[in-house]
Amino acid sequence: MKTFFKISLAVFLIAFLTQTNTAKSDILTGSKTSELNSQIMDEVKEVLKSPYLKYESRNLNGKVSVVTEVTENGKIIFKDITGINENLRESVKAKLNSLNLWTSPVYAGKIFYYKLDYRN
Repeated sequence: MKTFFKISLAVFLIAFLTQTNTAKSDILTGSKTSELNSQIMDEVKEVLKSPYLKYESRNLNGKVSVVTEVTENGKIIFKDITGINENLRESVKAKLNSLNLWTSPVYAGKIFYYKLDYRN
């Protein structure tokens, strides 16, 4: 009886440990588009909290519109950054392009729009 139990346990453990449907790297972080959207927004907020390195004047007040896209290989790029204040626009562009954001290629072609209202 003990031998049967040990063999059954060994077969069960081998079957359990060798069955892999997903890898640990496929933990579906950002599995929903809304989660990905909020993750990107958190990254944008975090990078804009730090002082601006690139500006020619202290006037960094205004609104900026940002278009973000996921490429075919999963890289998140900031496609278009527009705004009236050129100093603010260039500073935001420099800061956002310094980010190296990636996600699953499943989201390829997804586009997100953000409107930032920055006050010095």
